Amino acid sequence: MKRVIFALGILFVFACSKTEVPATPPVVVVQEEAIKFTTNLDTGTYNVADTLPLLVTVSSKLPATGILYSILVNWTDSSKQIFKLDTSLTVSSLSLNIPGLKKSGTYSLSVAVTSKSTPTNTLNKSIPVVNNPLGRFMGYKVAANARQLGTDYWENSILPSDLIVAVFQKNYENHHPSGAYAVWTEAICNGDFNNDGYMDVFNGGTTFGGQIKATLTFLIWNPITKIFEEKNLINDKTNNVGHPRLVTPVYLNSDNYVDIVIHGMRDEASNSNPNEPVSICLSDGKGGYDITKLDLEPKSLANQFGHEWGDVEDVTGDGLPDLFVSANSHSYIFWGINTFPYFTNINFAHFSSDTKNYPSDNGFGEVVPSGAGAVYGGVFLDVNKDGQKDLLLAVGENGIQPNGNKDQQRILLNKGKGRFNETGVIKLPLYSNQINAGINYFDYKLDDLNGDGRLDIIAINSVKYSQWNIVIYLQQSDGSFLIDNSLVEYNLNTISRPQYKTRLVYSDLNGDGLKDISYINSSITPYYMLQNNEMLTKSVFIRVGNKFVEKDYYQFDPYAKSLKDKYYK
Repeated sequence: MKRVIFALGILFVFACSKTEVPATPPVVVVQEEAIKFTTNLDTGTYNVADTLPLLVTVSSKLPATGILYSILVNWTDSSKQIFKLDTSLTVSSLSLNIPGLKKSGTYSLSVAVTSKSTPTNTLNKSIPVVNNPLGRFMGYKVAANARQLGTDYWENSILPSDLIVAVFQKNYENHHPSGAYAVWTEAICNGDFNNDGYMDVFNGGTTFGGQIKATLTFLIWNPITKIFEEKNLINDKTNNVGHPRLVTPVYLNSDNYVDIVIHGMRDEASNSNPNEPVSICLSDGKGGYDITKLDLEPKSLANQFGHEWGDVEDVTGDGLPDLFVSANSHSYIFWGINTFPYFTNINFAHFSSDTKNYPSDNGFGEVVPSGAGAVYGGVFLDVNKDGQKDLLLAVGENGIQPNGNKDQQRILLNKGKGRFNETGVIKLPLYSNQINAGINYFDYKLDDLNGDGRLDIIAINSVKYSQWNIVIYLQQSDGSFLIDNSLVEYNLNTISRPQYKTRLVYSDLNGDGLKDISYINSSITPYYMLQNNEMLTKSVFIRVGNKFVEKDYYQFDPYAKSLKDKYYK
């Protein structure tokens, strides 16, 4: 009995004990890393052009379910929504080009990145955006093929050299000397003179009565401060070359720096003073320049007739620039050579309207009196599209010369390799048949203006140095020309266009692919800037359909406008 009770006791103990079951481990909740991201715009206010580039880069660990990128752009000036995007991705970056920001003004950019699994794990950034042309303006950039385009490129570049000299050059007189300008704008030009890829300005300066009125100066663009800094890059620090009438930017040597041909004239205080000879301002390839005066003209004629202005172009087709010099009744072409001093007076062309007293030879043994006589300027242009540069002569319309020729614009056609003779002379129609009307011509450009395949001439003249006009010559099928000024519409300064202009600029200023007409002011002395508001009323003739319509220049160049608003209120 006892044994039975013991056994039952053992069974009772086992029956009352609890079986131990292994516990399930608790679920471990992994905390998401807080969203972190950067953008390419985190540096502060971003100056945008038409399209806003946006790159969002997430630096935190991505949630397994991915993230939501939310982008919103508003034009704050009008509270108008410009762009909105919500997109879920499982990658750590998003790249966009956001359109619609063409108008100037302020915009707000909101960028939010949110975890798809944890909506509270989010980060938002608000970035101000400004469409401000000046904010992103680094300077007037030089085209990659500037050297190949040469002088024509620089003479038609959109940098307003007259305004730049007026604002940034300090070394010229602040009054108007009687009978002369403190700065002739013919003696300034554009070029890349420090070879940094941005346009600069050169001013040849001037003297009057033996006194320096403006020093020779380089105005070099500084892309950091966004101003032009006045420098003297001449190695021997020469700051005066007399009274230059014209400067021509040209590539003479093998480096990529722009060289300068300086066309000298006599000091206007006295016609008895000798002419300044042509000089070359040649880069040394290291940022400095050397000036050398050239002794090219016949000594018997060098000081008898006052120099005017000329041109530098390859007219022989040998790849070397040739030099044209005009002195009224005498004109010269000095052929280019590939070594210093880059022009030679061996077998040069000498045009004389007084062949009885002075020998005349075009360099090929032919007399060409049409190449001289009231000629005070000229440009090399391929008028008939035969691949040869012709010579278009600037002539004052002032009556009849002793040789019987009318003072009339005329073209000498290039017969090949720089040979000009009397068999290739085209006379342009007179702008005015009034005797002693004082019509003076200065600069010329070529283009097919009416789409007939022939090149027409855009010229600028003045009536007795008091009012300027743009003159259009349309080329006819026989090679002659007719004046058609209906292609030009004047809207500013219609009663009086003061102070004659001598330099045309033919370039696309409004970016529509069509070339427009502008000019460089004739002088930049404070006297004329204040009295005639030259800088305030600067014009550009925008090509609209078949016309050139006069508009305010400053509408199309924000940097120039900022200078005008600051210095010429």
